[in-house]
Amino acid sequence: IQRRTFPGSVSNHHLGTMTGLLFATYEMNHFKDAYQKAVIENAKAFALALKEEGLDVAGDPEISFTETHQVLVHVGYGKGAKVAKMMEDNNIIVNYQATPREEGFTASGALRLGVSEMTRFGMEQKDFQELASLLADLIKNNSIIREEIKSFRNRFLEMRYCFEERDFPDLQANLCASL
Repeated sequence: IQRRTFPGSVSNHHLGTMTGLLFATYEMNHFKDAYQKAVIENAKAFALALKEEGLDVAGDPEISFTETHQVLVHVGYGKGAKVAKMMEDNNIIVNYQATPREEGFTASGALRLGVSEMTRFGMEQKDFQELASLLADLIKNNSIIREEIKSFRNRFLEMRYCFEERDFPDLQANLCASL
């Protein structure tokens, strides 16, 4: 009984997070058309740039390798965790990923790279091309790029596809009017 009822049946939905969740949903609904388009375009540009840098990008080249926010790069059987750690040591967070041709996560030979967050911070296709060059140098040459990544990331500090502080009074009024 204890294993079945806790936490599922007795946990709550943490009321303190509901307002933030509401505004995040409101925001994504408002900016979704431009944001979704930018994310897909950036993922495709990133995948193409990684391929042009000589990396093994998974997917169909006819559709620029992806139709989502993710790019999958093969780094060699069983090397995914090691390369992901090397990237983390250089201020880049990725997930290592097993592919269908590998028997599990201990044999992971790929990296899963997402573009959503950095698109939201203003990166565009040309910026993902620049990032691809840095990543290729790290992956292919074991280069230390920590400072280059730090400098690169510092160019993207302002969040986009979100409401500005000046928008909140109108949003609050609209929200209250809808209740």
